[in-house]
Amino acid sequence: MILIPLNRAIDLLEDRLKDLNKPNLDLKAFKSRLQDDLIGIFGRSSHQYVTSIGLSSYSFNPDGQRKTINELTQTIQGWIDYTKEFDIIQKEKVQISEETNRLKYQALLEKWNDLVPEYNQLLENHEKTIALLDQTLEEVNILKNKLSEKQDVGEIIKILFLGASPISEVRLRIDEELRDIENGLKMATLRDQFVLKSEWAVTPKNLQQAVLDQNPNIIHFSGHGSTKGIALEDSLGNAKLIDNDALGSLFELFSETINCVVLNSCYSESQATEIAKHIPYVIGMKNSVQDKSAISFAVGFYAALGAGKDIPFAFKMGVVAIKLEGVSGSDVPVLLG
Repeated sequence: MILIPLNRAIDLLEDRLKDLNKPNLDLKAFKSRLQDDLIGIFGRSSHQYVTSIGLSSYSFNPDGQRKTINELTQTIQGWIDYTKEFDIIQKEKVQISEETNRLKYQALLEKWNDLVPEYNQLLENHEKTIALLDQTLEEVNILKNKLSEKQDVGEIIKILFLGASPISEVRLRIDEELRDIENGLKMATLRDQFVLKSEWAVTPKNLQQAVLDQNPNIIHFSGHGSTKGIALEDSLGNAKLIDNDALGSLFELFSETINCVVLNSCYSESQATEIAKHIPYVIGMKNSVQDKSAISFAVGFYAALGAGKDIPFAFKMGVVAIKLEGVSGSDVPVLLG
């Protein structure tokens, strides 16, 4: 295998032959340069490179040096001859390939000539089909009318899931909560009416951007909270508290499009109260809520929405889901609005 153009490889090797005849030749440096060239031409694992390692590179007397130069000359000339023969072989391969392709083309041409009658028949059939175009278009119009009679699937409801679990706080099972909600909606009767989008490691900046971009009808926040606000993330992943007043101001801007906000975080009733001034339905948590309880509530809530139930009914279903799981916290969620 030769890794560079053959004429370039031959030129390099012939240049090394010329170097051998230069006065004051440093054989050790020459051998190093020769080995670099061999790596570039044949590769480090090649027979040529391995052979070069065993070549003499210096001698302490003029006779020994001449013997070394002769040895190097013969070896390099052998590599040049090998490269030239390789070039001849490659050209022969190209010629063989061209001849093979010519024969293949000739065979394909003969097959095409055999298929011409069949092609003519197909052309005739095509012309007959064109003649029946009016009838075909009429059938298409009938199908369109039938499709238009299908019941409308209803208005699309967009859900924006916002998750934040700062590294400075206890890790929450937010991924499990989103996965269970997504799976529940996929199995719902009205699954085609729901679009679920998610945003992770939410910061104050991408909170605003996500709401602007997605224009959701329902916002679901999962993360840490306190009576003073919800915990988003800063640029380093640490907790950044967003207070109740700031949340109220944000949701006031989107009061015309957002119908429901779910705050699946501890002590979020105070934030829910502030947001409920602008949003029809807001769900918060009166106290601390366990991961399992929060997930159970979310699954039950969205299962009911996916079945076509309204938000108050879905809230009750979420509370029942906590009870059915046998975990504490069924008295924690609160619905405002």
